[in-house]
Amino acid sequence: MDSPGSAGKPQAGGCVQVSSRSQRVKLFDFVWVAYENPSCGNPWQSIDVVFSVKTEQSSVSADELLNDSDLSSVGFVLPTAAEFFLQCVRVAIEKGRGGSSVAKLIVPLTAGQIVRGDIIPLRFIDCEFVESCVSLAEPRGLYPGKPARGQQMGDLAALLGASAAGLLLQKNPEGLGDVDARSLSPFVEADMENRLSFPWIVEPTPRKTLVIVEGSRVHPDDGGTGPNIYLAAMALGIDMVVLDKPGHWLEGPEYAHWRKDFIQLDLPQPPDAKFAERVVKAVRSYGGEVDGIITFCDSYQAAVACAARELGLPTSSAEGLAIATNKYETSVFEGRTAHLVSSPQEAIRVAAVQGDSLYPCIIKPCNGWSSEGVFRIDSKSELLPALQSLAALAGSRHGNDFVIERYCSGPEVDANFVLLDGEILFFEVCDDFPKSADVNGFASPRGTQSFIELDSVFPSRLPESEINLLKICFHNTLLRLGLRSGILHLEGRIDNSMVEYRDDNGVLDLHAKNAHAHDAHVGTPPPAAWLIEINPRPPGMKGTQIIESTWGVDYWGLGLLIAVADKARARALARPFRNGPQYTCVMVFIPVDYDLASCEGVFASDDVCAELLERRPDLARNISRCGCLVKKGERVAHPSRGVNSFLAYFNVFSRNGRREALRLAREVREEVRFSFV
Repeated sequence: MDSPGSAGKPQAGGCVQVSSRSQRVKLFDFVWVAYENPSCGNPWQSIDVVFSVKTEQSSVSADELLNDSDLSSVGFVLPTAAEFFLQCVRVAIEKGRGGSSVAKLIVPLTAGQIVRGDIIPLRFIDCEFVESCVSLAEPRGLYPGKPARGQQMGDLAALLGASAAGLLLQKNPEGLGDVDARSLSPFVEADMENRLSFPWIVEPTPRKTLVIVEGSRVHPDDGGTGPNIYLAAMALGIDMVVLDKPGHWLEGPEYAHWRKDFIQLDLPQPPDAKFAERVVKAVRSYGGEVDGIITFCDSYQAAVACAARELGLPTSSAEGLAIATNKYETSVFEGRTAHLVSSPQEAIRVAAVQGDSLYPCIIKPCNGWSSEGVFRIDSKSELLPALQSLAALAGSRHGNDFVIERYCSGPEVDANFVLLDGEILFFEVCDDFPKSADVNGFASPRGTQSFIELDSVFPSRLPESEINLLKICFHNTLLRLGLRSGILHLEGRIDNSMVEYRDDNGVLDLHAKNAHAHDAHVGTPPPAAWLIEINPRPPGMKGTQIIESTWGVDYWGLGLLIAVADKARARALARPFRNGPQYTCVMVFIPVDYDLASCEGVFASDDVCAELLERRPDLARNISRCGCLVKKGERVAHPSRGVNSFLAYFNVFSRNGRREALRLAREVREEVRFSFV
């Protein structure tokens, strides 16, 4: 039996005719040969298919073929199969006479239902030597668990129909020169073991219906979490019933295919005392069977949990969620000294009573988000300017309540949990690099000081003992709160950490402190987990994308499955890559930054991400995903006015280590070009 890329005889072959719709004449013939590559000990069969140009029709370009091809005679069942075939054809044509493209098809060898329709493309994001990965599966698609054999191997449409996905191998891998793609197959095959060693074929499950309260405020054209939520739901085969304001973008026909029903519901911010009752009434008005209810809006979490309890649906503790979504209550629950204030006058009274022992301290809204209104105050003279800025945030945006507590200067982290019945299915930690307002922080180009994110690095470089400390302490807090299932995004620090941020030849990173700094004989306290806040939802600001590519885990899909108590699929999809994170990745945030004295805050650039990718293809090779979050002509508030906004983000990765990833991230930040007028 031939190994991947071997020069032995093909096991099967065939010919596919592609014709033009307009001319109705044959344009090309393609031959394909299949090499069967059974994976020892794992439930799939991989088959290499080589597409070669057989006839000389150089006058017809690949684009002309793809735009005007007639594949009706080929017999592809799914449109994705035809699209994948044409991708393979394009590469073969572009290589010219004698050139070829190589696809790797994946046939499940376990009988059952695919865990989610797009699971293989999800697990193959940024796979080295793979040009693209296309799902050939339907949501909740069933497979007999039998390998392709005999006549099926000679029928391309049948072969694609039996496959769950197809990988198109790279045509010109970076640094390898002009190599035949078939020689890359063994490397991809080895990586398949890493990415697919989990139960991605499961026992068939009934279709579920999930109600979502607040269906994502931002229209997909402007970013937001809508695509993350609803595309995951479609891939999982979960029907979504949306409760949101009249006129919401999901109510109309454009995105009606993303949801099963839309029910109008007023969404006051913050929610009033009768909000949970109105949610219950709206769900009961739906009339159909409902398996769960969820919200990804922090301020609605407790009320939606109350509604779920009334409806008899799975939920976490409403009382625990009320504490978790209030930063003052969270600090008190953790046993820390914290001061609740509702006006500048109350804050001044607290400062007068506490004196110099209050500083350095943090003051922030109890119900804040995006690090808005968070100030570090080092002395009495800094208190009044901070209070004046906070006054602009009081009211409908974050409420009138603020918390004052000690500032912890230790390294900051994001710690994310996937919990099911109290068990940790998945846990990861990333390093949130110092903000411009932190001790050891660095100012933005124009000197803005804030706690808005700048760089988040995955995975963390904290000592393993400190990562375990975070895991144990934060998990214990969640259980004490009654938060036993769901996606929990926690922000925290390590007080008295054994590491600190230092600049090493222009690269800022964590390094071990002086050895005697933690000598118990000199009275240095041991490291301690310091919880900043709990967000009972996936990370915001596109932060889940970097988890998908680095670890192979999608928090949005898991959140939906846990909400409808689909435990088998949740356990399967919470499994990361067998070998751990595939690379070091840095999420580079580009915050709004302009000179208030010289412009009105109108964004004057085009898509800053597209511009950088085109101008610096060398950097583009190491950018997994990116997005420009503002449009030309849009007026953007300055951070000094209390609203934190981002212009763009870039997920920058390196397979060669953390130092290179940080260097590339710094270069990307420096290369972003934008202007305001």
